[in-house]
Amino acid sequence: MSEQPSPLSIPRTLKIGTFHIGSSFVDLLTSGVLNRILISDLNIWATPVALLSALRYLLAPLGIWAGYRSDTHPIGGLHRLPYIWAGRLPMILSLPLLPVIAMLLAADPRSPLGWILAICTFLIYGVGTLISGGVFLALVRDTAPPERQGQAISIVQIFLVVSFPVAGIIYGQLMPVYDLETFWYMTLIGMTIAATFFLFALTGAERPRTRPTVDETVEQPPFTKLLREIWADRPTRRFFLFLALGATSAFAQDAILEPFGGQVFGLSVGETTRFNAYWGLGVLVSLVATIIITRRRQAHEQVGTTVIGLIGTALPLALLGVVALTESRLLLIPTLFFFGLGFGIYTIGAISLLIAMTADRRAGAYLGLWSVTQLLFRGVGIFLGGFVRDLLFVATGSYTIAYAGVFFLEAVGLLVCVLLIINVDVPGFVRGTRQVQPAASTLMAALD
Repeated sequence: MSEQPSPLSIPRTLKIGTFHIGSSFVDLLTSGVLNRILISDLNIWATPVALLSALRYLLAPLGIWAGYRSDTHPIGGLHRLPYIWAGRLPMILSLPLLPVIAMLLAADPRSPLGWILAICTFLIYGVGTLISGGVFLALVRDTAPPERQGQAISIVQIFLVVSFPVAGIIYGQLMPVYDLETFWYMTLIGMTIAATFFLFALTGAERPRTRPTVDETVEQPPFTKLLREIWADRPTRRFFLFLALGATSAFAQDAILEPFGGQVFGLSVGETTRFNAYWGLGVLVSLVATIIITRRRQAHEQVGTTVIGLIGTALPLALLGVVALTESRLLLIPTLFFFGLGFGIYTIGAISLLIAMTADRRAGAYLGLWSVTQLLFRGVGIFLGGFVRDLLFVATGSYTIAYAGVFFLEAVGLLVCVLLIINVDVPGFVRGTRQVQPAASTLMAALD
């Protein structure tokens, strides 16, 4: 008789997953609401605003360092929680500066004080994201048995996907039309919600270790040597390229999607904030469906799922370019929904492969590397989206062509990712680092 997999504590995983509810409320304030206000309502060029959003990712190597430190240097017997809180507290405390930035730049778009404050705020926020992001994934991985680790991360990811559209709806209702006083009120509400869920999710999430685990008894190499060893592996390098181009292509519209609704279709702040609900609903539907369909697959068997997700994300982006060129408001919301459908499939596939491409003994460092890759190149994509939009607008004088060009380039990048992931030997990496694990994206199997 084959050995039965260890059970996964669903209640504990669900509790930890609420952490991402807080994440969605803080991220949407910085990546969605403020960008819309600065670009569309205050008529500031998209390039400096996109660069502002991307600045927080320039210190991305901090994520690898934080993962390495959490593996090797526990604080009070805790490997993960001290580092997560060291990142999340600065993120929360930086949020009240967002309305101040909007106030200063509304008075003078060239205000040195406004831009300096904006740069400092986004760097503080970014450092907090980088320190805590990969370590939180390692915490989720630690709390599940080896054969259920991917399932745990998939469950937690669902919270992020579901809460983003919910946060978009709430923020859209709170501020249908921009005014500074309402923005202050909305920011304080977002802070309170985020802090509450962070505290709830992390309380008791990790127990102090009184003795080292088997992995901890193995001597860890110095940080720089560890990075060289990781990078020397060919599948790791190829997977890095896939994640890098995928993040760049999938998030180039991040800073300009809501301004696109405002400048091409004349939609209000409340209407464009709900864009997150439209594509988020598509993500939720495809996420759950993909989990059910692929519940019997192992993590390294999700290359096909990832390819389908990449194509399913690229085609709606190309269609969104057509929507921009034709100014077809009728097709706008359905296209955003279909974009979410493809993105949800891509997310499940990529998460599964990310878990498969993580060596057990150095989980914190590997997950730190993958988190850093996604964050850094998400920042590159955000900046390039704003830069290309401005470049095309200067060249053509047309908002429709400017935004359409960004969407078309994103589609091309995601299609190139199909070729990249096909050439990554994920099963070979798994065989060389640990025993094959069951599927990373199987919520249904976790509930069996």
